[in-house]
Amino acid sequence: MPMVRDTLRRTSLRDQALAVLRKALVVGELAPGVVYSAASLAKDFGVSTSPVREAMLALVDEGLLETVPNRGFRVVAISERDLAEIFELRMMLEVQGVGRAAEVGLGERLERLQLLVDVIEKTAREGDVVANLQADRDFHVALMEATGNRRLAATVARLRDQTRLYNLHTLAADGRLNDSAAEHRPLLEAVARGDREQAEELMRRHLAHVPGDWSTDALPASDIA
Repeated sequence: MPMVRDTLRRTSLRDQALAVLRKALVVGELAPGVVYSAASLAKDFGVSTSPVREAMLALVDEGLLETVPNRGFRVVAISERDLAEIFELRMMLEVQGVGRAAEVGLGERLERLQLLVDVIEKTAREGDVVANLQADRDFHVALMEATGNRRLAATVARLRDQTRLYNLHTLAADGRLNDSAAEHRPLLEAVARGDREQAEELMRRHLAHVPGDWSTDALPASDIA
């Protein structure tokens, strides 16, 4: 039995490390061209190396990191073409997906989605870009989950995670964060009332911001928060 408890604790630490690393990747705190050591990051996190290494290997499987023999892990660089392909795929999947969600209904998910919209709006007002991005990601994935298609939701989550956002400061400073946040409530309302046509159009307009908001021009990497 102690062995089982130890396994559960390691799994929890691995999942926590994965969540932190994934967020650091998306907001550009892990930068392309830099080699990161699992041991060094584990020391920063105050945990053993194993769960951090396991988390980094999971990100390798997702195509977000690559191994550097005898050194550690490096962020897979993303090009403008990569970004364009991700945007195109998100348009294909999320527009149709949100329409499907409007058809089948949100059920018990509606309350959680409403809470996420509240968080998106609040963090936008406060200029908390990292928290805003997390809530926005959770919102989009939850909408796809409402279709009942688990692979659709997982694919959208992975596409979102494959992008890198480096222009954090300008995103909050020039008002785009508030503008984007304001689009979530009408979108949710359209889905909740079962208006497929309106939901798809609002999602199409919302995703149209992606090419301008997500950039491959990296700022200097900062420490992982």
